[in-house]
Amino acid sequence: MDRRWECVVVGGGSAGLATSRALATRGVEHVVLERDDVGHSWRTQRWDSFRLNTPGWTNEVLGDFERDDFATAPQVVTRLEAMAADLPVERGTPVQSLARDGDGYTVRTPDSELRSTTVVIATGNQNVPKMPGDAARITDRVRQMHAADYRNAGQLPSGAVLVVGSAQSGCQIAEDLSAAGRRVYLATSRVGRLPWRHRGREMFAWLVDAGFFDQRPQDLEDPAMVAAPQPIVASGGRSLSLQALARSGVTLLGRMVGAHGATVTFDDSVTDNVAFGDQFATRVRTMADAVIARTAPDAGAAEADDAGGPVDVDTCAALDLDAADVGSIIWCTGFAGDFSWVHLPVLDRRGQPAHDGGATAEPGVWFVGLPWLTRRASGVFLGLPSDAERIATAVTARLTAR
Repeated sequence: MDRRWECVVVGGGSAGLATSRALATRGVEHVVLERDDVGHSWRTQRWDSFRLNTPGWTNEVLGDFERDDFATAPQVVTRLEAMAADLPVERGTPVQSLARDGDGYTVRTPDSELRSTTVVIATGNQNVPKMPGDAARITDRVRQMHAADYRNAGQLPSGAVLVVGSAQSGCQIAEDLSAAGRRVYLATSRVGRLPWRHRGREMFAWLVDAGFFDQRPQDLEDPAMVAAPQPIVASGGRSLSLQALARSGVTLLGRMVGAHGATVTFDDSVTDNVAFGDQFATRVRTMADAVIARTAPDAGAAEADDAGGPVDVDTCAALDLDAADVGSIIWCTGFAGDFSWVHLPVLDRRGQPAHDGGATAEPGVWFVGLPWLTRRASGVFLGLPSDAERIATAVTARLTAR
């Protein structure tokens, strides 16, 4: 079946649905193609105790929340379903290829071929689990899984757990396992941490006022920072740090650098990684204090930073998985995006999106829902509405020009 549209949106997650809503407001005839079900990643790649670590007032793209509400993954799915109810979403429709066709584009699915003047790619680049090569060199005795497959401690074999990676997922999963009574080893990395409260208010609120989330890639002193993970903050509105995990019984290790059989090796960066988190926390407090000095000079004194402070760590160059009774490894090593179906010059040499604020070298194709698409907030729900509106405006302008 050959169908024609003014715009095809590929992906029915939060970014695709927000874009669809913005297109519908502008009267653009469009369809959203979702390969599985709405919010597929939220249904399949979150652990049982997961809650958002952003407060309700920052997640308005999903609808009204109480200010201090921290939604569970099922609650996010419910909100996405409500968003999709009045939008032209076709579920179970994976896109097999996207290619230029004359002055428009052809989108092929298993059952149809769609012709569209414009296309918005909203599949994201955080949905394909990345596993390191070292995983294949570890003894078969140890069960391995990616963070995307972790649900709770009960699904793991007995024994200690090695968690590799200390960004959001790694720290929160390590905390979850430790709370369940597991012995946990955490291979750390350089990740900032965000104190939850500062001088009587959520740090998120101060940072919004400070323009932290409005920072653009070109505003950064080091452009490589766009690849840095989001700073650590616990789900449900709490501070979290490597020190806090260590105090709860988690053994901190350096960055993992190799593996063979039952031996896993680490560098000596653990002390530096703890310090890096503290340094980031100091920077954001300083940023908040600058805003407070201008707008709220009567704000209270700074609260004690219970997540910071010194902590004793032992440098461990190698961990014998057998001697330490490690029965499982959870790889919190991030995600990538699969764009192999895109047959257009809109990808870089790594096969990942190449764009300028979402716009690509193809005049009728945009990306949306990527970290740092236009600014720091693009990577969280806070930034989705403005990004979706911006892309929908560009689509409308393209259609009008045609």
